[in-house]
Amino acid sequence: MPQGTRSAGSARQGGDAAFDSAPRRVSVVSAGRRGYKQGMRNRRTGSTPGIALALIAAGGTGIGCAPAAAPVGPAGSWGPTAIVEELAIGVDVGAPEYMFGAVRDIAVAPDGRIFAYQLTPRVIREYDGDGNHARDLGRQGQGPGEYQSPAIEVMPDGRLVAWDVFNNRLSFYERDGSYAHGLQIDASLGGSAALRLDTEGYVYIRDWERPDTPVTSEADIPIVLRRYTPGGELIESLPVPHPERDERQGMSFTLREGFSSFPVETLPAWSPLGYMVVGRNDRYEVELQRPEGSITIGRDLDAVPIAGEELEEWNAFRAYTLVLNANGDFEYAPLPSTKPFFKGLEVGLDGRIWVHRYVEAVKRDDVQQLPEIPGRPPNRPLLTWREPTTYDVFEPDGTFLGTVVLPDDITPHVFRGDHIWGVHLDADGVERVVRLRVEHE
Repeated sequence: MPQGTRSAGSARQGGDAAFDSAPRRVSVVSAGRRGYKQGMRNRRTGSTPGIALALIAAGGTGIGCAPAAAPVGPAGSWGPTAIVEELAIGVDVGAPEYMFGAVRDIAVAPDGRIFAYQLTPRVIREYDGDGNHARDLGRQGQGPGEYQSPAIEVMPDGRLVAWDVFNNRLSFYERDGSYAHGLQIDASLGGSAALRLDTEGYVYIRDWERPDTPVTSEADIPIVLRRYTPGGELIESLPVPHPERDERQGMSFTLREGFSSFPVETLPAWSPLGYMVVGRNDRYEVELQRPEGSITIGRDLDAVPIAGEELEEWNAFRAYTLVLNANGDFEYAPLPSTKPFFKGLEVGLDGRIWVHRYVEAVKRDDVQQLPEIPGRPPNRPLLTWREPTTYDVFEPDGTFLGTVVLPDDITPHVFRGDHIWGVHLDADGVERVVRLRVEHE
């Protein structure tokens, strides 16, 4: 076991204390129950003093499909679910290849290798499936094999591909980490969502469509996915649905996580099976735009109300934001009485759909006041009512599998099968790259 890695049945090496000798069982979901409890991690050792439970309502009627001939599976066939930490890579003090600073993207190879791009330092690091550091790929710069701020994915043959909008270059790296070749591509959007692949190895780069007439704002410019062969030939541009969002609903409160004031919007995602997944979140319906025929998945759930102390905190933050914008002409919309049904769509490497739901918020006692910002009013309101990170999981054929709740300190990046890869941020600000497993019946 490498320094800076922990896994099921192992102790931490190169650190100051042993980790649990069994997989860390960090959350549980069961049907018909409401409430939330999160176990607090030891700040120095990373160990968990007990099982952390997350109990939410997992009822509902399962899926709805269109056309009627589409397959219909059982509602919630998984039953109760639990999250188990299988692997964690990273230390607060130790070998630099196991110290992470602002991880921005994670990619996972078919054989389980893990790639992580971080900002401090700007480097792509590769680890094997057991968490051993294998190598660094490329470096910061503008030359061949170098990058400024890449998005990363892994080709079906195991090669890494990186899209760097600042260098306008798509770079390919061999399985041994060596730089293979690069392609200059004229595109304008970056970030981890700007690069996608499909199961046949075609590359998709998110970009603005070049409008024929002037537009008043970037929000009005259509977004497309430009599809390239593995050799770099542009085949087509696929339209990405416009969010159709009322910008007055864009009030946000950002710490490490992002909070927004429950906007109604159209949310798209790309499936590696070769089609768009699209949902308008004022109703629980998500369309899988499959070439052989679209189906619509969803659940029969009631919208979650915004009330009580959660509503009071949001209204206080809205009032504070209006003070900040007192000299402008922008007016934030009043908060709705109920939340939309979901805030995001993710599609796993295997085509499973993970619907990131709005759910009932719970009171947190570990939210700290942000430092005062010079030139801004003091006493910025806190949001101490937070929503557990909750996903409904569907198979590509529309079968509803179940509901999964992640620990509050996990930011997911990659989904495949019953596994999730992401970043764990502890109370001291130490990052670790983790692999989690969904346990179910």
